Amino acid sequence: MKDKEETFENNYVTKSVERVLHESMLPYSEFVIMDRALPRVEDGLKPVQRRVLYSMLEVGVLPDRPYRKSARIVGDCMGKYHPHGDRSIYDTMVRMAQGFNMEEVLVDGHGNFGSIDGDSAAAMRYTEAKLSPISLELLKDIEKDTVKWSFNFDDSRKEPDMLPGRFPNLLVNGGTGIAVGLATNIPTHNLGETIDATVAYIENKDITLHEMMKYLPAPDFPTGGYLLNTSEFEKAYETGKGRLIIQAKLHIENADNGKKNIVITDIPYNVNKSVMLQKIAKEKEKDSTGLLSSIYEIVDESDRSGIRAVIKLKRDSNVQAILALLYKTTDLRTSFGVNMVAIASGKPRLMGLLDIISYYVDYQQQVIYRRTKFDLESCLKKEHILEGLYVAICNIDEVIRIIKTSKSTSEAKSRLIERFTLTDVQAQAILDMRLARLTSLEVEKLVSELKRLKQLIREYTQVLKSPKMQMDIVKKELLEIKEKYATPRRTKIIEEDIDISETSSIALEMAEDVYVVVTPNQTIKNVSQKGYNMSNKDLNDGANLFEVPEFMCVANTQETLLLFTDCGNFYKLGVKEIPQCRFRDKGYQLATLIKNLTAEEKIVAVFKEKDFVAAAKILMVTKSGMIKISAGEEYSIQRSSAVAIKLREDDHLMYVAPYTNERLAMISESGMGVSVPLDDISLSGRVSIGVKGMQLADMDLIAGVSLVGENVTIAIISDSGFAKNMPVSELPKLPRNRKGVKIMIGKSIFKILYIGLYDCVCVSGDDLIYVKRASLQTGNKNSSGKSITGNKAGKKISNAFTYDIYE
Repeated sequence: MKDKEETFENNYVTKSVERVLHESMLPYSEFVIMDRALPRVEDGLKPVQRRVLYSMLEVGVLPDRPYRKSARIVGDCMGKYHPHGDRSIYDTMVRMAQGFNMEEVLVDGHGNFGSIDGDSAAAMRYTEAKLSPISLELLKDIEKDTVKWSFNFDDSRKEPDMLPGRFPNLLVNGGTGIAVGLATNIPTHNLGETIDATVAYIENKDITLHEMMKYLPAPDFPTGGYLLNTSEFEKAYETGKGRLIIQAKLHIENADNGKKNIVITDIPYNVNKSVMLQKIAKEKEKDSTGLLSSIYEIVDESDRSGIRAVIKLKRDSNVQAILALLYKTTDLRTSFGVNMVAIASGKPRLMGLLDIISYYVDYQQQVIYRRTKFDLESCLKKEHILEGLYVAICNIDEVIRIIKTSKSTSEAKSRLIERFTLTDVQAQAILDMRLARLTSLEVEKLVSELKRLKQLIREYTQVLKSPKMQMDIVKKELLEIKEKYATPRRTKIIEEDIDISETSSIALEMAEDVYVVVTPNQTIKNVSQKGYNMSNKDLNDGANLFEVPEFMCVANTQETLLLFTDCGNFYKLGVKEIPQCRFRDKGYQLATLIKNLTAEEKIVAVFKEKDFVAAAKILMVTKSGMIKISAGEEYSIQRSSAVAIKLREDDHLMYVAPYTNERLAMISESGMGVSVPLDDISLSGRVSIGVKGMQLADMDLIAGVSLVGENVTIAIISDSGFAKNMPVSELPKLPRNRKGVKIMIGKSIFKILYIGLYDCVCVSGDDLIYVKRASLQTGNKNSSGKSITGNKAGKKISNAFTYDIYE
C-alpha cells in the first residue's frame, strides 16, 4: 500500500514513520556510523583523524621541519576534506597531541594543548603543530598506491579511504565514539607488546587467545596506574566486551612528627586529576567526623616532570582504611568498559583481539602487495628508458648524425625509432638526454643503475608471487618499528585476582624486595616474591631461553642495579624501572630499558649498586685471559653508563665479581686449566686493561672462570655433551700467565663450553637440558666425564648458561 502524504497550507508534510526511517533516519545513521564515529580496523582512525593526518602530510609539516600554525592546518583540512566546521578538526588534532590520551601521540603540538586537569587547549591561532615521527609510519608509502582512494566532498580531489597503517594503531591508541545505536570504547595498548602479538599471529595463524595473551597480556594506559581484575582480561579479548578496573598508583611517605603522606604518582585513564582531588576534598568535608577527617591537607605538586599529588594525614591515621574508603568514593579507582567495535569488511563489527589482529595482518599483506606492484612497475618503466639510453650511448655517433640531419624533433624521433627499434618513450628520453650523460663516468653509472634495476625487478617479482615473502616483510617492518619506538609498559598488572570490594586495597608502591631476572636472550623482568614462590621453575616443562634465569638477584624496588656487558661497559638501572612479570613470562628487552645499550652487547654480570661499590676488590676477566682488579668505589658514578674495563681489539669481558682472597680457576675452550693466585695482582683504575692471567694458544679463548676455595669441585661441560665434576685440587697452582694442564680427555672432546659451581642449562638444537651439578659424576683431569645428551650420536651442545636461582 502506498504511503499517504498530505499537505496543509504548504506548511508541513505528513509521512509515515516507516518512510521517515527509510528516507532520513537510516541514511543518517549509516553516515554517522561509517563516516564519523567509528574507526576502521585497518588504520585505527576515524575519518576526521585520517583527514587531519593526511592534510598535514600534504602541507608538509613533517617531524624534521618547523611547526606550523594550527589554524593553517585546520583551514587546509576543512577546505579540502572535512567541511564540517573547524571545531571538530581542531579538537581532533588536539586529542592526537595529548600524551595523557594517546599511547603514542600522532601530532607534535607546540603551545598549550590542554592538560590532564581538564584545561582546554589554546585557540588554534596561538598553537602550532607538526606530525610526530611515529605518525609517519601510519602514512608511510601512501604515495605508492597502497590504499584505495575516493573523491572528497566536492569531487575536486581524492582522499584515502584508509592509511597504510604500518603498526596496529587501533589497539595501540584505542578509540572511543558514539554512533546511532552503536558505540565503541577500545583501550590503548603498549606498542611493543602489540607488535609482538601481531608477529606471533603472523608466525602461527592458529594461535590461541591464551597463547596470544603471553605477548599482549592486557591494555596499557598512557596515564599508568594499576590494572586489577586480571580474570576479566581474557573475557574482554575473547568477546570484545568486558570491564577493567584501573587504580591510581601511589605510595606512602613518612612526614615530620610521625605523620604519613599518601603520594599519588599515576591516575586512572580518562580521569581529570583536578576533579579527582576536588572530589577527595568534598568527601573529606562530608566525612568530617569519620576516617577522612584524618586528612588535613591535599596538595597538587605536579609539574612538567610528572604527576605528584600529596594527601597529608594526621598522626596515627589508619592509612589502609582511608585508602579503602577513597577507592570506593573517588576516582582513585575507576572502571573501563571495553567495547571493541570498529569498521571491518565495510560494516561495524564487535571484535575480539584475534579478530582485530587477523583483519590488520590481512590488510598489511595487501599493503605490501600493492606497494611491491607499484615499485615493480616503476622499475620496469625506468629500466625501459635506461635500456633505450644504453642503446643510444652504444651508438652515439649515429644517434647524433640522425638528430643533426633531421628537419624536426618529430622526424628525429621517428628515425630513431625506426633505426634502433625503440619505443616512443625511449626515443623521447634520448632526445631529452643531456650531453653530460656521455662522459665515461656517467656511462658507468647508467650501466650500474640498469643492473641494480634488474635485480630489484627480480626481487619484486618474487615477492608478488609469494604470500609468505609478503608476510615476512610485514613481520620484518613491524619489528623495525618496535625497535625504533617501543617503550616499557606504563600500567602495572596485578597478577593475583584480588577482592575489589569496598574493604580491599592494593599493596602500596612502598619499598619491597623483588627478584630481578636476566635471561640469555637479553630480557629482564622483576618478579614479586609471592609470584616467584608460586611459580613453576621446572625447565623441562616446555621452557625456552626467555625463561632461564642466567643472572638473578634479590633487590629492593628503591635500589639501583649495575649491569656489565661483554663490550666492557656498565649501565645503571633502577629496579622500579623494570616492569613486573610472572617468572615464566618473556620479560622486556634490555635495549628498551637501558639507554645507549647496543644490540651487540651481552650482559655478563648484574649487581646491586650499593653492594658493588662498597666492595674492597672487584675482579674482572676477559676472553683472552686478561685479569683486572679494581676497588668497588671506582664504579660509583653519577652517569647512567660508563666504561668498566679497557679491552683490546676483539676481546670481550666475560666475568665480574667482588672477591676477597680466593684463587681463580681458569679453563680454556681447548681444555687447558690452571689455578691462579690473585693476591699478587695490584689494584688498577676503572679504565685500565689489567694483566695476563693465563697463556693461551693461538685461536684459544677462556671458556670459563670461577673463584674457588680449597675443597670444592667445579662442573665442566664440553660441546659434545660430556660433563663432570672435577676437584679443584686437580688444577695446578701456578703463577699467572702460564698454560696450565689438560683437564679433560676423550675422543669426542673438542671444546669446553662451561665451568662453574652451580646448576646450568645447556642448549642442544631446539632443546634445553637442565643439568644439576650434584648429579654429575666426579672425575679427575684424566677423565672424559659422562654424556648429558642421552647418548644420542652427533647431538651437540651449542651453549651453556648458569641456572641462577634461589631455592
